[in-house]
Amino acid sequence: MVLRTHARINDLLSVEQMKQLADAPDVQEFLLRLKETSYGEINVEENDKIALNLEKNFIKKFTERIEEIVKITPNKMGVFLHAYFDFRFEVLNLKRILRGKFTESSREEITESLIPIDPYIIKDYGDLISLNDLESVVRKLSGTSYESLIAKLDLYKEYDALWPLELELNYIYARNILRLTEKLPSKDRHIVNSLVKYETDVENVLIAIKRRGKENVNLEEVFPVTYGIDKDDLKKVIEAESLSKAIDELKEPYNEVLAPIKTGDIALVRAMLRKGKYETATAARAGDQFGFNVILAFLVYSEIEKDNLVGLSWGKAQGLDSEDLMKYIVIPWN
Repeated sequence: MVLRTHARINDLLSVEQMKQLADAPDVQEFLLRLKETSYGEINVEENDKIALNLEKNFIKKFTERIEEIVKITPNKMGVFLHAYFDFRFEVLNLKRILRGKFTESSREEITESLIPIDPYIIKDYGDLISLNDLESVVRKLSGTSYESLIAKLDLYKEYDALWPLELELNYIYARNILRLTEKLPSKDRHIVNSLVKYETDVENVLIAIKRRGKENVNLEEVFPVTYGIDKDDLKKVIEAESLSKAIDELKEPYNEVLAPIKTGDIALVRAMLRKGKYETATAARAGDQFGFNVILAFLVYSEIEKDNLVGLSWGKAQGLDSEDLMKYIVIPWN
């Protein structure tokens, strides 16, 4: 199982292949060059939704890789890996449904925006999409793992913003995945815990930045879950006169990951977050070349590759040049 996974890591797109895709002058040439890679020919309609359709294709390829790995892993490990990624995608779909309701998008537009995966915990995305408003969607989740969203409706109404609901979805995912890691052998828990907590901490800081300039922020209410970045750190970010100084004073690796926020480059923060996940997975893989860490590392790398391709396809659809796009690409496994 591990030897087969090592071989799959070698099949991921190389730096040269990614650069060739980034250098494509337009989305049509991007598709032609993609045909020469392991992704082969992808048939999508060349319309104003081509980037979204490409995103769905790349996610489909990634979920196929997950399925292939799950089939050859021991039962408990396979169940965990399914949950780790399926839960993640369902949370993303719920965010898209809530955002669609918030912006009063049509049911068709919301449906088109969803990642094409089966529901993991909820019964049917269609039932949620058919509801008339955001509050109805949240209340429909009563009795599920997402029930704690209901308590965040007051904050949503107070700020007329989605971030309280999106932040709670992040916490729901983190809490449930950390609970599931308890079923793994103790030596395999650390890498998962590190990845989940790391992402949660970065998202907390991004929300703290949105709260800058607000008086009497209730830290317990806004940030009920913290890990490596505690509430005192978040308070400093909110209250510091200089955001740049506040970011610099965060502990490593958070100060480096969040440095692009000084210039307002959220996309680069996301790229730095992916880079940090790569480094965490790679360090764990190096510590045990014949265990679970190798399998999870491959899936982390695959997810990064998927995110790279999604970013390139959106960039090409918007006419961005290769130099701008390559800043946001993470391909360090070569």
